[in-house]
Amino acid sequence: MKITKLSLLIFIPVLLFLYSCDKEKATKEDSDLKKGKSITYDLSISVPCEGNSWVVGDPAATENIVVTGGIKNWTNSSDKIRTYFYAKTTGTIQVGIRAKLAVSSTLKITLGDEMQELTFEKGNAYKDYNVGTFTVHQTGYQFIELEGVSNGGSSFGDISDILLGDSSWSSDITYVDAEWFYWGRRGPSVHLGYQAPDNKEITWFYNEVTVPVGKDPIGSYFMANGFSSGYFGMQVNSATERRVLFSVWSAFDTQDPNQIPAEYTVQPLGYGAGVTVGEFGGEGSGAQSYLVYDWKPGTTYKFLLKGESNVDNSIDYTAYFYAPEVGEWKLIASFRRPFSTGKHLTRLHSFLENFNTTMGDETRQVDYTNQWVYDTQGSWSEMTKATFTTDATGSNGARLDYDGGKEGDHFYLRNCGFFSDNETPNTSFTRTANGTAPAIDFSKLEIPSISTQTLMDRTGWTIVDFSTQEDQGGEGDTGRAADVLDGDENTYWHSCWSGCTAAAPHHITVDMGQANTVNGFSFTQRQNLSRTVQDLEIQISDDNASWESLGDFVLEKATNQQTIELNTAKTFRYFKFIAKVSHDGTDNAAMAEIAAFIAE
Repeated sequence: MKITKLSLLIFIPVLLFLYSCDKEKATKEDSDLKKGKSITYDLSISVPCEGNSWVVGDPAATENIVVTGGIKNWTNSSDKIRTYFYAKTTGTIQVGIRAKLAVSSTLKITLGDEMQELTFEKGNAYKDYNVGTFTVHQTGYQFIELEGVSNGGSSFGDISDILLGDSSWSSDITYVDAEWFYWGRRGPSVHLGYQAPDNKEITWFYNEVTVPVGKDPIGSYFMANGFSSGYFGMQVNSATERRVLFSVWSAFDTQDPNQIPAEYTVQPLGYGAGVTVGEFGGEGSGAQSYLVYDWKPGTTYKFLLKGESNVDNSIDYTAYFYAPEVGEWKLIASFRRPFSTGKHLTRLHSFLENFNTTMGDETRQVDYTNQWVYDTQGSWSEMTKATFTTDATGSNGARLDYDGGKEGDHFYLRNCGFFSDNETPNTSFTRTANGTAPAIDFSKLEIPSISTQTLMDRTGWTIVDFSTQEDQGGEGDTGRAADVLDGDENTYWHSCWSGCTAAAPHHITVDMGQANTVNGFSFTQRQNLSRTVQDLEIQISDDNASWESLGDFVLEKATNQQTIELNTAKTFRYFKFIAKVSHDGTDNAAMAEIAAFIAE
């Protein structure tokens, strides 16, 4: 086509006009975007914050801010909130938020190495706001990070969803949806199923466990010796407490231990000094025991489990724990499980799980070395093969941060933290054999036995001192320190709160009237479980002046009587109950009954 001078003169002004219009439109959209105005874009993917967001490095803030409905109560500009999703491809992606803003707020929004800082206008209802275009540079887990810059009030706004688009991404983005919020926030559990020797009746299962330094966040259960009816391993229960835990399921299918018929009840046959024995529910139910023990990451611990039938239609399980810093095998507990499916140990496995939803963004890892079994013929066999699996959270795609396998002479498991280099489930591995069987003299292991605990007569016992009590009517006719000795579990002591304040630790001092030899103490929590005591200390004295601490202990948030057995019997006249931490995290505390017992 021939372009004449006249046509060119006509074309140029038209082009300039169109360019001017497009530039004006783009400038307006850019201006609206920087003002955080609601603009129509194809943001068809909604990632709910309730199931996918965490405050970086602060589980307490996560619990307060990431709640039902998404992000709320966000007032601290130092709280950075990350919302995770998994991208199956790369490319440019539009990002937005669904928010309700009581005041105008300025936020920083980051994806990868790109950041936008926008001021979002006040709105009394949830609206969709576009943030801008970002680039996903690699497949795998990504996060949108929100950071508060400034606001016109106390909150940076309520945010229910992170929005992504356009619709071409729909099949390439995965995240935790509403059906999986609870389990998705916990993250996937991962397992190793060991290949036991053929045609052997196994009575003992030995395993060694090492948690790498920095891979032990709160809420971790590093389960070492799993079997068909229970599990045995070590946990991180809080910033100040770690446990060695051994549990056996009842054959009766229920989530409530109170519903287990007597003939199905898992019976304790004995337990070691300092071990607490009780019941559990919620994920099946049965008997549970634990030793509060400050095990260390980077140290290798040994686990030994026995399983054999000594009474018809039942099997006895006994667990021993070896800490190198102690230097000897310690009995944890022994339980008899009625209606057993066999007479020896079966389905041997290990697993790693997170049981704290505020810690689902933290990676944990554990190494399992030197697995052996001992059979009824008196022979040790090394287990060098294992199959890696994940739970429904992983297999259904709610979370993909699962991993396991072998590294040289040991197996390992890893989960949570939104890493992307996951292992394929149902993959089998063979580790390098150690070749040297455990050197264990079974005859020197402590034999489980049950001691009878008899509560002492509290006649003549008095309260001689207390930090505070609620005696201003805040608890009606109860609340006094003396109520822990009245024999009525429906009355209780409560720290002062009505018209006054009291800060932990709280204490109550009991005078038994004379010196007594005591094997342990019993505690009954307030029956509505409000202000229940979690961490406590017990001190003893002969003269109410010089005191000896018996150590720190932990109580469950439960209505049943809980006992603390001392490693050795103690003789004293006075004892002091010190409530340090309550289960609800407040400065208040309550207790219904306190007693002592002797064991025979």
